[in-house]
Amino acid sequence: MAESKLIIEERQTGDVTVLVLTGQMLLDDGDLVFGKRISDLIVRGRSKIVIDLGGLTYIDSSGVGMIVFQQKALKQSGGGMKLLHLNRRSETLFGMLKLLIVFETFEDEAAAVRSFASAVNRTPTG
Repeated sequence: MAESKLIIEERQTGDVTVLVLTGQMLLDDGDLVFGKRISDLIVRGRSKIVIDLGGLTYIDSSGVGMIVFQQKALKQSGGGMKLLHLNRRSETLFGMLKLLIVFETFEDEAAAVRSFASAVNRTPTG
């Protein structure tokens, strides 16, 4: 298989995984690489994910679709996905598709990571 046009750097901040995406997220390339990485994280019990989109030079509709699909899988496993550093094109694309109401977006990584703790504190108990 040819090398993907999407590079994913992974790091852990407590129980949150930060994925930094660089390059392109395209049909049958970056979308599949991204989907496999998220699936692997879920299997490892890592379901709180911050996706840094600041390094993406291009994302097509299949890339957006994979992000939405993986968000659903993460929620079903008790976690979720937050988006970080949307560029103008990504923000426009997510906005046109009415997805900005589905995802929490951030410009600050620390705030995105902290938002998972806030979500736990807002969850009703008992």
